[in-house]
Amino acid sequence: MAVAVVLTGVTAGGLAGCSGDEAGSGCTAPVPADAAALASLPQGLDLSRLGTVTEVVDQPGSVVARGVTKEPLERSTVLIQDALVAAGYEPGGMDNEGFEAEVFFTKGSYAAGQAVLRRGTCEGQWTFELTTVDPAAATSSR
Repeated sequence: MAVAVVLTGVTAGGLAGCSGDEAGSGCTAPVPADAAALASLPQGLDLSRLGTVTEVVDQPGSVVARGVTKEPLERSTVLIQDALVAAGYEPGGMDNEGFEAEVFFTKGSYAAGQAVLRRGTCEGQWTFELTTVDPAAATSSR
């Protein structure tokens, strides 16, 4: 089954924790999603080198993974590309504006989506949201 991938930024308020532990900052270590939730991600897609996936929502036609990373923005875009290539996706382009970055992907002849990372609320943190969409579900809704 082919799936589309879209990563979009999320706010830390929607996450189970920030990626910092600075005293008095209100930032705590992120709480990882459980193994059963992570199993909902597309086969071969491992985001552990990027950061901590804190939530996975499996819904009809798509799976949404939210998380945080302490990696610098430039390195985060490389880690996203590495994870997606290992899972059978192909990078299609990138735009890094310094405060957010977008990485575009394909899977075969299907435009699979984009990745967006945004600065988190904790110092040195970036947030991400990964949405995988089943192309059959996307095309059947047209």
